[in-house]
Amino acid sequence: MTAAATLADAFDGLCAGQPGRVAVREGGHDLTYAQLLEWSRRISRAIDPLVRAPGQRIALMAPNSAAFVAGFFAAARAGAVVGPVNPGYGSHDLTSHLNDLDAVALLADATSLERARPTLEALPRAPALFEVSAAHGARALRSGTTAGEPLPAIAGPPLLQQCTSGSTGTPKRVIRTHANLLSELECLRRTFAATEADRFLGVAPFFHVNGLVRTMLTSMYTGATLYPVAEFRRREITTLLTAERITFLGGVPQIFAILGQTPLRGHVDLSSLRLVFSSSAPLTRADASRFRDQYGIVIRQLYGSTETGTVSFNRDADAESSQESVGQALEGVRVEVLDSEGRALGPDEEGELAIASPFATAGYHGNPEATAESFRNGFYFSGDLGIVAPDGSIRLTGRKKLLINRGGFKVNPYEVEDVIKLHPKVAEVVVFGTPSPSGDDAVCCAIVSTTSCTAEEILLHCKERLADFKIPARVEFRAALPKSPAGKILRGQLSASATSRPS
Repeated sequence: MTAAATLADAFDGLCAGQPGRVAVREGGHDLTYAQLLEWSRRISRAIDPLVRAPGQRIALMAPNSAAFVAGFFAAARAGAVVGPVNPGYGSHDLTSHLNDLDAVALLADATSLERARPTLEALPRAPALFEVSAAHGARALRSGTTAGEPLPAIAGPPLLQQCTSGSTGTPKRVIRTHANLLSELECLRRTFAATEADRFLGVAPFFHVNGLVRTMLTSMYTGATLYPVAEFRRREITTLLTAERITFLGGVPQIFAILGQTPLRGHVDLSSLRLVFSSSAPLTRADASRFRDQYGIVIRQLYGSTETGTVSFNRDADAESSQESVGQALEGVRVEVLDSEGRALGPDEEGELAIASPFATAGYHGNPEATAESFRNGFYFSGDLGIVAPDGSIRLTGRKKLLINRGGFKVNPYEVEDVIKLHPKVAEVVVFGTPSPSGDDAVCCAIVSTTSCTAEEILLHCKERLADFKIPARVEFRAALPKSPAGKILRGQLSASATSRPS
């Protein structure tokens, strides 16, 4: 794709250059690039009168679909900032998100609108509502009652507003520009060696940075064919991968864990996949191995964040031997490892990862305190702990804020999780700290088991493999662990109502 000033310009130029190619195949129906462009332009014409100033926000609430794609580029073309909204939000989360977004309009598919109708009717400052469909473009349902304060163009015209996941704190607004996204997409196109011949499976949520940028936008930027999946159903996924000869699959660890545990039925052949990657949360060696054993495919790890975009990708020729590595930094991205005083560390030394990138935001919108804490001297201080090898490959080792202080010893919860996950009765586990009566932290774990299991079994397993201060003081069993749409475990929602460790 040739250089363009905005992402909408780039998309429009690509559509004009290959009008007859299939852009989206959804539910057996093909939508060419010419048809997608016309649909998107109809939506732009509907919302243009509302975007009175560049930088006003348009909310976009739809599952992975052609409607989401058309709505995204329509808002971008109108000069608006796109604010993707999780269509699965409950009333509280949806109200909070829309109030914070202060969008002049909400684009949504019919199903999402029907589900959210009671919440939307109760909003004190409501956006104008539009139902997005291929038949009507964007059908106006009601006018809005919010002025929609525009965002300033600090480092170029803004394009995208997303929030951090909030897994360890209050969500913060992240604004990225057209220039941020265009430079990232061009780098991803080269890194992935993506072409118009690729077939992208859109299974990671488009409202999250991973599915949005690395699947939806990358496929549209390269002129490939996108197969959006509105709802993850494991057997339908393997059938689609097989029948459509999908070549590109980006997901989150939860997806690969489920697929790796799915008994094969009928004809399943994933040999067409030339690139499979996992992002947004650590992929365990056990889950990666099960997927490889089941399908004969090695999953590569990718590292990035809402704030920075993509940071690194494992391009190792022998990806299986470097399974735990998230690879080397992408072109133009700089990663440094720093100690607690902010001093640079050498190769193979563990510290906090600081990232400087042309894809990154400049700070948190409206939150100068959080910006000052995380953005300094041109770097984003990620809070991720890691090690950079002499060849530049990165291995993540934990989260700075998640370290558990047990009697002065620092316990990395990921290390303990890796050990517990080796137990044959454990499907999922999360380790976290809670305040103890002695003023330090107690090591706790919550487990989803595959069959009946006891705390004593888990503790015996840990005693044989871990130092005493790393052994959980509390063990609890749950039917499921709370997770974000990206598959991140929401540790803040975990309670300390655990079974006490036997003395």
